[in-house]
Amino acid sequence: MQSPTLGQADVLFSLDSVPPLRVALGAAIQHLLAIFAGIVTPALVVCGLCGASPALTRQVAGASLFISGVSTFIQIHRFGAVGSGLLSIQGTSSSFIAVFAGMAGAGLARGETPEQMLGLMMGMGFVCALVEVGLSQVLPWMRRVITPLVAGIVITLIGLTLIQVSVRQIGGGDAALAAGTFGAPRDLALAAFTAAVVLALNRLRAPAARMGALMFGMVAGTAAAALLGALPVPAWEGGWFAAPLPLRIPLAFRWEWILPMALMYLATTVESIGDITATSMVSGEPTEGKLYERRLRGGILADGLNSMLATLFGSFPTTSFSQNNGVIQLTGVASRRVGLWIALFLAVLGVVPGVAWVFALVPRAVLGGATLVMFGTVAAAGIRLMAAGGLGRKSLLVVAASLGAGLAVTLEPRILAQLPAGFRQLFGSGIVAGTATAIAAQALVGSD
Repeated sequence: MQSPTLGQADVLFSLDSVPPLRVALGAAIQHLLAIFAGIVTPALVVCGLCGASPALTRQVAGASLFISGVSTFIQIHRFGAVGSGLLSIQGTSSSFIAVFAGMAGAGLARGETPEQMLGLMMGMGFVCALVEVGLSQVLPWMRRVITPLVAGIVITLIGLTLIQVSVRQIGGGDAALAAGTFGAPRDLALAAFTAAVVLALNRLRAPAARMGALMFGMVAGTAAAALLGALPVPAWEGGWFAAPLPLRIPLAFRWEWILPMALMYLATTVESIGDITATSMVSGEPTEGKLYERRLRGGILADGLNSMLATLFGSFPTTSFSQNNGVIQLTGVASRRVGLWIALFLAVLGVVPGVAWVFALVPRAVLGGATLVMFGTVAAAGIRLMAAGGLGRKSLLVVAASLGAGLAVTLEPRILAQLPAGFRQLFGSGIVAGTATAIAAQALVGSD
């Protein structure tokens, strides 16, 4: 028996249909509103953590847009076994920020340059993407080990640990800490205002307002910062076109970051399974059977290979975006042709430095206020996934042990100070500690 899908009557333009140009462009713009800020935000946050210059930040943000366009094209159009063939949009993953924050902190302690820190992030992203490539070939086994409960715990921990990064941005970052101005009232007010705008827009009935809430909130917060005199505008540097070139940031590798990055790819694989399944459902396509399994394998394989491509071109790992499923359901347009326009728009915007320059103006406090809501939403999605299967006595024990272990090392990292350096490096991440505990606890107590 086939699992439920969105009724064909609800899909106005199916996967292989050719909608009129005005319909395709209208749907593509709605998708862009939903994802644009999410694509550039990881670049802004991570470059800020590394102390990168405005020029380097623009470079990474532009590469993120360009590669998101290329990755979307590969994912949608399916080349051989690579790609889901669905209207599944790819963009820079924010989940990796938690691990990248640790890399940035370690790099600053070693006295590394921003380019060296970013090179390590991209080098580890390139190598460890092979984990997701491998997982794409063993999905049935993986789905037995990584149950919805474990997946929900991992996603919740990602959101909770990322909130720490948002709070640092709200306070003004490392520069504010060094200057003794961390947590200035003006920064707190800007962050609160931005978060309030994002939440208020999500309450509106207008679909465009909800889908673009994050981007509109950042625009409103930046405008408020300008009115308060808190928006320094750097002079324009460079040309109006920037050709994407591979290895502009040399890659680096450190063995101690292999496990944390591998677990992040495991987590993003779990998320992508859910996203691709949801895309199939809202597109009126099957969510079980051979066709579905082939699309799932191809989609996860594309995620891994696209992440490798992204790191080579100076960006961060990519993943499927879940918010686009809401756009498909809202518009009833599931046609691949829409994805072609989205990919084209993203690629073109990525080679126009002025776009990244505008987003690089966003003050840290504004960015922190917007991401506080975004990362909190990630944690909430994980909680919803955990609860979806029911939380009995044994499941609650697994959740309690996992969240306890993950938050313990996040809130008080000195607890591992007396252990060997290698152990500290691996399990000093709340995500790693919590995930390992979740798998072990589930094997120990069993299921309800």
